Formats: sequence, C-alpha cells, structure tokens
Amino acid sequence: MTDEVMHLMPPPRKSPARGTVSHKLMTAVEAAILLGMDHRTLIRWARSGYVPAHPLGEGRRRMWRFFDDELVAWVESQSNGLRSAA
Repeated sequence: MTDEVMHLMPPPRKSPARGTVSHKLMTAVEAAILLGMDHRTLIRWARSGYVPAHPLGEGRRRMWRFFDDELVAWVESQSNGLRSAA
C-alpha cells in the first residue's frame, strides 16, 4: 500500500488495559445490571435523552443500545451538588 492510503486508514484499536472499561455494546437489560437499576427506567431515560444511548430502528418501539464506557463516564459526571471534604 502507498503511504497515502496507510495515512487514511484508522489505527488499530488497542485492547483495553486491565481494570478499565471496554467499549462494549450492551442491551438495556445488560446496561441496567451494570448500573444497578431497572431496565425499564433506563429505557425511559434513554427516550428522554437523559443517559447516553443509541437507538436502533424508528418509532417508539426502537431498540436501545448502550456503550459501557459511556455509561461509566456519565455516572462519574453526575453530582448531587455536594463536594467531598478530602
């Protein structure tokens, strides 16, 4: 291959380091288990745009998929307004 073509190709994905979250696509049930909540609440939040989610299909009966790394980052960004004294 020429250098021009190689430059256009994305670099290969590296496997995640141990202890980090991968970029795994999950169903609503799997994502709800990760978050420790009911999957129906998670789907309702996805419909309203509250959590990072990816719809598959059209209309109200679409399927929702979630990336585990996006959900973990979303949870870490949530705050109740209290700061730790540490």
